Amino acid sequence: MTPEIAFVLVLFVAAAILLATERIPPDAVALLLLVLLVASGIMDVTSALQGLASEAILILACVMVLSRRLSDSGIMSRLTTRLAGSSGRSPRGIMVRLMLASAGLSTVVSNTSTTAVMMPLAQDAARRAKCRPGLLLMPMAFASILGGSATLIGTSTNLAASSVVTRLGLEPFGLFEFFWVGLAVTLAGVTLMALLGDRLIAAEPGDAADAPPEPLFMATIAIDEAVVGDGKALSELGLEELGVTPLAVDTSKGRVAAHPRRKLHAGDRVIVHADAEALAHLTGSGRFSLFGIGAKPPGRQFAQAVLLPGSHWIGASVARMRQEIGDDITVVGLRRLGTEQVARIGRMRLRVGDILLLAGTGQAVERVRADIDIHLLSPDAPPRPTRREGLFTLGAMLSAILLGATGVLPLGIALLAAVLGLVLTDRFSTQDVFGMISWRVLILIGGMSSFGAAMLETGTAEWLAHLILDWVAPFGMTAVLLTLSLLTVVLTQPMSNAAAALTILPIALALAPTLGVDPRPLAVVVTLSASLSFIAPLEPALLLVYGQSRYRLLDFVRAGLPLTALSVLIVVGLVPRIWPL
Repeated sequence: MTPEIAFVLVLFVAAAILLATERIPPDAVALLLLVLLVASGIMDVTSALQGLASEAILILACVMVLSRRLSDSGIMSRLTTRLAGSSGRSPRGIMVRLMLASAGLSTVVSNTSTTAVMMPLAQDAARRAKCRPGLLLMPMAFASILGGSATLIGTSTNLAASSVVTRLGLEPFGLFEFFWVGLAVTLAGVTLMALLGDRLIAAEPGDAADAPPEPLFMATIAIDEAVVGDGKALSELGLEELGVTPLAVDTSKGRVAAHPRRKLHAGDRVIVHADAEALAHLTGSGRFSLFGIGAKPPGRQFAQAVLLPGSHWIGASVARMRQEIGDDITVVGLRRLGTEQVARIGRMRLRVGDILLLAGTGQAVERVRADIDIHLLSPDAPPRPTRREGLFTLGAMLSAILLGATGVLPLGIALLAAVLGLVLTDRFSTQDVFGMISWRVLILIGGMSSFGAAMLETGTAEWLAHLILDWVAPFGMTAVLLTLSLLTVVLTQPMSNAAAALTILPIALALAPTLGVDPRPLAVVVTLSASLSFIAPLEPALLLVYGQSRYRLLDFVRAGLPLTALSVLIVVGLVPRIWPL
C-alpha cells in the first residue's frame, strides 16, 4: 500500500462516516475532500474542480428548474389526474392506477416532484374508496422511484453516476439507456404491491383499528405566573385533557421528571408530546403559550414541513433556524424519524427527515413553501403560475428531451436552451432560476465525482476491488454483481442514494480489468441499485409520504425489503443480458 492509497483510504472512511452521521453538511464534506486532495498534491486544482463542470451537473440543474416550474403551475396535478383515471372501485385497482401514473410521470420529472403532486390525488382517492391513505401513499412513492430509474433524468442518482463514469473514462449514460431494466422493475414492483401491498403495509381497506397513532411533535410550553400561581402542581394544569403529554420539566436548576405532583414556578418550561391539532388548540386556549411563539397573534397559522436531503438547515440547531427563518414565523415543534429523544427542541440539531411544526403568518408560510430545502406538508395553495405557463414549460421540456434523444443537440445544451427560452419569453426571471436550483446537491455530486477520480488514479479503488475479489470472485460473475448491488443498497441506508453510488462506482470500475470484463455493466448495476432502495424512508419521495401519513419505520422495512430484494434480483439478472460482460 502506497502513502497515497493510505491517505485516500483515510479520506474514504472519514467521508463515509461524515456523510452517514451528517455531523457536517454533505456539500461541505465534498468541498473539504477537494481541498484535502489538492493540498496533499494528489490532484491539481483543475482536475479537482472538473467534476463541478460536467454536463450531468448542467442537466440536473436544468431538470430542477423545469420540474419545479411544472409542479408550481399545477399542470402536473392535472396530468396525473388524467393518467390515474377515475377513482375506480377497489383500493387495489386504485393503487395500480396511481402507481402506473406515478411511474410514468417520474420518467421525465424528478420522483420528488412527482410524489409531491401525486399525494393530494392519492389522499382524495383513499377518501373515495374509504380506505386508509397510507395504503396508497407508500406504493405511489415507491412507483415514482421505480419509474425514475428508467431514464437518465428521472432521478439525480442516475445523473450523478453518469457524471462519474464520464470522469472515469466511460461514455456518459444515454437518456433511455436504463429503460428496459427500469420498465421491468416497475412492472414487477406494481405487481408485488398489487398482490401483497395490503399485507405488507399492514392496513386493511376501511379498517383503521390497527393504524398507528397520530404523529406526535415534541414542543416546549412556557410557564408564566398567571398559569401556575403559587406553586401549582403539574397535574393541575389539565394538559392531558388537551391531548398533551408532559415528558419533562425544565427548571432553573435543571431538567426533572414530569411527575404529576411536581410543583411548577414562573419561568419553568414543560417539554411535551402532542399532535399538531392539540398544540394549535393549546395556544388558542388562552392559558398556555408554546416557547418561541408567545401569545397567538392575529393571522397566526400552523404548517408542517419536512427537511429534505441536501437542505442547508441540516446540522443547524432549531434555535439557529428560529433566528434565521424570519421574525414572522418560528419552529414550535419537531418530530424526528424513529426516535423518542426528550430534549428542549431549540438545542436539537436538525437532520434529514425531521418534521417541523411551524407557526407564522400566511405570508411567511408561503415564503417557506418556496424554499427548495423544505417541503411544506400542508395543503398546497393555489398555484402561482397559470396553466398556460405550465403548458409552455411542459412543451419546452419535452422538446429538449426530443432534441437530446435524437442527437440533434447534447441533452445538457437542449435543456439549457429550454430554460433560457422560458426566461427570454418572460415566463420567469434568472433570479427565479437560481432560486429553484439546489446548489448543495450539485456541489455534493461534483465533489464526490472528483474524489472518485482520485480513488481510481491513486490505485485506491483497485486495492479495495482486490479485497472484494478475494472473497467473491471464486463464486462467479453473478456473485460479483450481487455483491456490488447489495453493498450499494446497504450504503444507501445511512447515505443519500447519489453519495452511495459515487462511493461504490470507482471500486466497481476498478474490478473490471482484473475480471477481464466490460466495466459498463458493473457501473449500471451500481447506479440502478442506488436508486432502487426502499428499506428506510430516507429518499426524498419517501420522506414526503412519511411526513404526510401515519407510518412507522417498520412499515417501510416490511414493505420496502421485499421490493428492494426483487429489484436487486431483476437488476443483477437483466443487466448482463442487455450489457454483455
